[in-house]
Amino acid sequence: MGFNNIIGHEKTIGRLKKALEKNEFASAYLFFGDESIGKKLTAINFAKAMNCLAGTTDACNTCISCQKIEKGIHPDVRIIAPEAEMADAEGKSTEKKSRIIKIEQIRAIQGEMAYPPFEGKKRIFIIDNADKMNTEAANSLLKTLEEPARNSVIILVSSRPNFLLPTIVSRCQQIRFTTAPIETVKRLLIEKGVNSIDADMIASSAHGRIGAALNEDAAAIKEKRDEYLMLLSTALNGNIADIFLSVEKYAKDSEKAVEIFEWFYIWLRDVIIFKETGETKYLTNSDRLDEIKKWSKTDTTKYLDIIKSITDIQRAFSRNINKQLALEKVMMEIKEVA
Repeated sequence: MGFNNIIGHEKTIGRLKKALEKNEFASAYLFFGDESIGKKLTAINFAKAMNCLAGTTDACNTCISCQKIEKGIHPDVRIIAPEAEMADAEGKSTEKKSRIIKIEQIRAIQGEMAYPPFEGKKRIFIIDNADKMNTEAANSLLKTLEEPARNSVIILVSSRPNFLLPTIVSRCQQIRFTTAPIETVKRLLIEKGVNSIDADMIASSAHGRIGAALNEDAAAIKEKRDEYLMLLSTALNGNIADIFLSVEKYAKDSEKAVEIFEWFYIWLRDVIIFKETGETKYLTNSDRLDEIKKWSKTDTTKYLDIIKSITDIQRAFSRNINKQLALEKVMMEIKEVA
């Protein structure tokens, strides 16, 4: 695989190709953006292109260097990822596993940087989930960035760059990755044999993250969606006690609570689109058109008010809001509309 196989990041890859063309590279890069959108994949292909024996602006994928990097056995290209931490601050064992990047991993990089490349043109270190460095590791990396090795390139990959030390970020050339248009993701899925209805659903649920979309299973998404949309039925047809019991069940799982708000938003968007246009080609949930038609009999402005509540709550997730109260609020608003 080369740059040409990475979809949705043409502008970003164009920047990297210019560096390859000029043979001028930063000592450190920060590839940042949402999860599962191709940051790590692009970093690996950038490493391949920098060391490719063909000497072009993309990996040839046939030379021994490209093949070794693809297989993860090139001596000059390393991927560093978080490891399980089994001890607490006092060194006592704990059942809870957290995954962090430790100072020993950064020191290993520093040791390798002291030597010229073994067989490639550059030593390249890809630090995946770089925001999970502990304090000691981050401070150690900072010293390395302040005095970069001549023939080495460090690529930090992160979906949470705000968790990195500002001094680390400032010493990296920042490369932002954005999500792809949903239509682009849908087209890619259809090209890979997914039917149009399932492609709509997968592309919307993946929010433009191509990597996530390619790993999604339509049946699993439908099962999860149908479970969450049962909550809407509870809001419409159940009594207040039913609503509170349902909310309590789901609010305990933070990940599920987030997904519920996402699916509520997608469903209400479908209802509004159908009501205002009468079109079905833009619907994520076109397989449930009969229900969408029933919902579309309500005044659009009422649904827009609920969508505003949902988006306000989604923006507040980073502040650790009480998801149970938030979900109860939205469910009661839906009941009032009904």
